[in-house]
Amino acid sequence: MLIRFLYLDRTALGQYVSSLEGGSVQASTTRSSHGGSFEGGGDLKVASAKGSRSHEEEVEKALVDTESAQFKRLLAAADEDAERLGWIEVMDPDADLAGAGVGAMVSWECDVFVPNAAKMISQAGGAAPLLDTMRAMLPAARALGLETGTIPADDELEAMGTMLRGMQSSKVLIVGEDDSTDWKVAGHLSGPVELGDLEGRARVVGKVARILREGQWKPYLAFPGMDLLSREKRRLAERTPPAPGKEDDYLYGPAVMLDILAVYR
Repeated sequence: MLIRFLYLDRTALGQYVSSLEGGSVQASTTRSSHGGSFEGGGDLKVASAKGSRSHEEEVEKALVDTESAQFKRLLAAADEDAERLGWIEVMDPDADLAGAGVGAMVSWECDVFVPNAAKMISQAGGAAPLLDTMRAMLPAARALGLETGTIPADDELEAMGTMLRGMQSSKVLIVGEDDSTDWKVAGHLSGPVELGDLEGRARVVGKVARILREGQWKPYLAFPGMDLLSREKRRLAERTPPAPGKEDDYLYGPAVMLDILAVYR
C-alpha cells in the first residue's frame, strides 16, 4: 500500500522502531561495477580498421532508512504479532476501544476533523502579526489624511494582539469519529500541518494516554500539550460542566485520548 502521510511524529517513530529492532539502522552505500569490450570496424573501400575498447562503469547508491520504510516495518511487525506490541487494529470500535488500556497502540480508520475551538486557536497565531502591521501603519495613514476613525485605538490593538498571542498554540487538535459508534479518538499534532488536508476519512495511529468514559468530558482547550491553560485551570475546566451553547468545545466520553503517531491515507 502506498501511504500519504497527513501527519507523522518522526521522533516518536524513530523511538518505536529503535525499540522494536534493538537499535537504529544506519545509512549505507553500495558500489557496483561492470566491464566489457567494444569492437568496431569500418569499410572505406580503400582501407578498413578494426579495434577494440574496454570500458568499465561504476555505480554508487546511497541507501537511506526513510521514515516511510520505518513505518511500514512497524506496521508489518504489528500485523505479525499484535499482542506483543500491544497493537489494536480497530474493527469493532465499541469492543476494541472499550478494551484499550493506557499504553496500547490504536489504529483506526475514521472521519477526522479539527474542532472549531482548535481552528480558532490556530488562526489566532496568524492574526496577531496582522494587528502589529496595522498598528505600525496607522501613523502614516493618519499623516496622509486617510479615514481611520473606524479602526480601534492603538492601545486597543495592542491589547487584542497580546490576547491573540496568548491564545496561540503550536499544536493542532484533531478528533476522529465514525457513524457506527459513539466512541471517538482525539489528540494533538505538533508542528506545521495543513488544516484542510486533515478533514475527511483517514487512518489515525497513536498510543493511548487516557480513556474518557461515558458521562465524562474534557474541554478541547484544556488538552495537555496545547500550552494554553495552566494545570490548575485545566483541572477546574474539567470539573465545570459545559455551559449551554458551548457543547461543541468539549470532547465527550466514551473517547480515547491519544499521543498521535501518524495520520495517513
